[in-house]
This record gives sequence, C-alpha cells and structure tokens, in this order.
Amino acid sequence: MKISIVIPTRERLQFLKYSVQTALEIDDPDIEIVISDNASTDGTQEYIASLTDPRITYVNTGGRFSMRENFNTAFLASSGDYLIYFGDDDGIVPGQFKYLRQLLEKHRPDGISWPRVTYGWPVAQGKNKTGGFRITRDDVFGSTQRYQPSDNRENLLQCHLAKLTPMPDLYHGCMSRAYLEKIALRPDLIFDGSIPDFNISYRALLKGGDFLHVGHFFTVSGYSPASTGGGYAASQKGKGSAETKDSFSAENRTDPEADVMAHAGSVPMAFYATLETILKKHGLETCQTDHQAWNHYVLSSARKNPELRGKLQEILGEYARRMGHDDAFEAALKMKDQPKRSPSERLNRLWMQLHSFRVSAEQDGENTILSVVRIVDALLRDDFAGVLDGTTKKSAAWQNTKQRSKSFERQL
Repeated sequence: MKISIVIPTRERLQFLKYSVQTALEIDDPDIEIVISDNASTDGTQEYIASLTDPRITYVNTGGRFSMRENFNTAFLASSGDYLIYFGDDDGIVPGQFKYLRQLLEKHRPDGISWPRVTYGWPVAQGKNKTGGFRITRDDVFGSTQRYQPSDNRENLLQCHLAKLTPMPDLYHGCMSRAYLEKIALRPDLIFDGSIPDFNISYRALLKGGDFLHVGHFFTVSGYSPASTGGGYAASQKGKGSAETKDSFSAENRTDPEADVMAHAGSVPMAFYATLETILKKHGLETCQTDHQAWNHYVLSSARKNPELRGKLQEILGEYARRMGHDDAFEAALKMKDQPKRSPSERLNRLWMQLHSFRVSAEQDGENTILSVVRIVDALLRDDFAGVLDGTTKKSAAWQNTKQRSKSFERQL
C-alpha cells in the first residue's frame, strides 16, 4: 500500500524546507512525498531539485492559480492508495507514521482522522505563545472509533459546528484515493470549492462513508505569517487587510470552481459558502440548510468588527434574495449576537489546559516544525504500540509522556 504525503506550496521556502524534511525522516520506502508548487519564485524548485530522495515527486503549476487548483494539481500528480495533505508550514511526526500505516492496513477505511495539535512559528510577531506546542491527554494514545460521517449531516446543515466530531479530514487527516474519486463530480476534479480542506470534509459529512477516528495525532499544524488562515484571522479581528488573504481572494475570483458566495476574509463565511457550494454543485438541494442559523453565526462572528459585518451583511442579503430565503436572513438580523464560545466550550477548553502540558520547540538552537516533530517523537516514543496491542494502558503511556516532558523547556 502506497501512501502519498502531499504538500501544496507557494512562495514559502523558508518554511517548506523544514516541512518536507519531516516527511523525509519517515522510515518507510512505500510512501511518496508530493510537492505541488504554485509557481513559486523564491527558489523552491531549485531546493527540491537538490534533494535526492527517490520518494519525492515535484510538480509545478506553471502559473499562479488558486489554492483549490494547486490542491487538485497535487492530487493528479500523486499515485498513493491513501493521501495525507498538510501545509508548507506544517509537519508529519515521522516516528508515529508506522502506527498510521498499521491502522490503514488493518481496517482499510475510507479515511482516518486524528486530533489537531498546533505549533506557532516563533517568527509570528504579535502572536502569544509562539515557538512551542501543547499536548493534551486526549491528543495521544486514544482508542480507535469507527463512524459514519453522515450521522453528523444534520448538525452541519443546522450550523451546530461544535458537534461535528469526529470530523473526516484529508488536510491533517487521511483519505483513500478510491473514496475521493467516488465523491468527486469527475475524476480530474477532486476539489471543487475555494476552501479545499473543508470542501472535502463537508462533502464526506453530506455523502457518508466508512471512517475511523484515532485519538493519537500524526501531524502538527503550523501557524506562520504566511498562512492563509493567518490572513483570514487578521481580517476577522479588524486588523486591516492582510496580503495573504487578499491574494487568496483575488485568485478565487478567477477560479471557475469558486464558491457561490464571496468570503470577505471571514472564516465563518467561508464555512457557509463551502456548504452551499457543495449542495448546489452535487445536486443535494433536498438537504435543508437552516439559513437563519447560518446567517446568525456568520454575522455574530463579526460583532466586534463593524466594517466586516457590513460586508458580510451585504453578501448574505444578496444571496438570500437570489435563493429565496429572505425571511431567514431578516430573522437573523434581529437576533442577539451569540458569544464566541458557549459555556460548555469554555469549560472544555479549561479541562484541556488542566490535562495537558506545553513545551518549547527549541532544540539545538532551532525552533521549527522539524524540531517540533523530533521532540514529539522523543516524548511519545513507541508507547502507542503497546496501547494498540493491549499490553500498555493509555493512562500509563500518558504518564510516561508527561515524565519525559520534564526534560524539555516547559511553557505556560
């Protein structure tokens, strides 16, 4: 079984070289590392050419395209039975990869999801708690759960986003080639929305499948100033126009597979637009979206940013008129804004902090996604093998990891 590790990139060599190295350190000959370069001019092509590992596949789009098109180009260049996507400032944990392969070969699911662990690159000026990462007790050594994503279809349609767990993922998750082709409109169009990761996840929620969730992470999500998500976050908080976000939006407008609504730099708006795009393109209009709930959610997200809220209100109003659900839009305008987090979500956040630890990613003078995954492997070692075969309890493995963490610089 071949597994493709796919890294779409654009003008981010300073991060990419460490991201690629995390995959190169995997001791497995039956993987391929696909780097899809969106016409970078920063020496990315030359750097990849200098690498001699035969597992690397490099493809260049030959022109500047949308993120969706770059993700799609990467898929067409890959050949694995299963695919894992992550960004060029993210990484995979090399010493834990063998357990992911073990689960795939044993269960042969449509996909596997796992917890998300985040690392902030120390160059992200203005961000708190950068240069380190947090591991909670629920991130590691957990059980394997089989689930049908379509069981959460109504939660998605009704905008109960906190209930979308587990979530099928291709980005920091894994899906089979056969499944991705099955839910696609045609073989050469795997990604058909502006936000490729949520486009795939929402499609799986709507169409169903045979999935696993394992409570043990295999990748680390990096945050850097170059991240598209970072650009959206800057816009959401009213910090002015972010270059990454603006470029992303401009390229979407020229993409023939763009979403049915503009995002205006808003993550919640992108979620709503992704859902509506899938319903229209895939002939799923019989699914009943709760437009009032979705409009309320999007507008509430911009409660502290009047300029953004005005843009969102205009987009939502125009879409409501076009699609004939003006009443839902008008009702949402009259509702009181909902808080960013519910009381239960705040309690859960506190619980996670109490049952976790945070360490610095600095090692031998380096603080990158590569030093992160090396530290993670030093913390986890091979304890997951015993958990999987029943010879080690999760609680014992967690205590071992906490004890090892004392050898590293702890952060608050």
